[in-house]
Amino acid sequence: MTISIQHIRNATSVLTFNGKNILVDPMLSDVGELPPVPFTRSLRRNPITPLPVPLHLFENMDAVLLTHRHFDHLDKKAISVLNKRIPVFCQPEDQAFLQTAGFFNIQAVHDSFEWCGIQMKRIKGQHARGIVAKMLGPVSGFILSTPVDGSIYIVGDCIYTPAIGDVFRETKPDIAILNTPRAQMLLGTIITMTAEDIVHLAQLSPATKIVAVHMDAISHCTFKRPQLRAFLKEHNLEHVAVVPDDGEIISF
Repeated sequence: MTISIQHIRNATSVLTFNGKNILVDPMLSDVGELPPVPFTRSLRRNPITPLPVPLHLFENMDAVLLTHRHFDHLDKKAISVLNKRIPVFCQPEDQAFLQTAGFFNIQAVHDSFEWCGIQMKRIKGQHARGIVAKMLGPVSGFILSTPVDGSIYIVGDCIYTPAIGDVFRETKPDIAILNTPRAQMLLGTIITMTAEDIVHLAQLSPATKIVAVHMDAISHCTFKRPQLRAFLKEHNLEHVAVVPDDGEIISF
């Protein structure tokens, strides 16, 4: 297995997989260029941390993978910077928006799709429970795999559900990128995974290496990297999950 992940910031990563550079959920704005997240307790503008790499890094990506189109996963700066002719893989609900944004090569993944020897399987997610889920709209995860490199599950902005648990138990991905900032809306509604979910997923798929991201960059994300690292140490899960810093490259 030869996979590298450069964690950029928030949910943005560059995956080097089967020789291709795949940009996941690009939010490329500078500090404070984006508004506060609506219906949260924070009025602070976003992002709250700078981009750790130069913008020209993103000019020569081989593809973009979008889990959903909230502005902390695809912003106006990314739309302006990215090559509009490279493939963009997305959930079907986001195809029309991406066309309007000027992208020419959009592949809406309904169930699965193969590109350059990489098998992509879309996993429907749930951003929250109840009426908040309808307000936030659809979100998806994607499992990328090849016979040689193994599999990586980009879970996306999904809360833990039994269906997600079944995916881990049945597919046992080699790597999972998990958004674990304990992001909260008004009244305390949790809209992402949490540290406790890492414990549960590690029980379902002990061999999966978890990369925990989406922390310290957006104002409604309440759980910080030092807290998660302390939690992992306390629960003897340091061998299961890694918490990368912005810009850090992890190789497998």
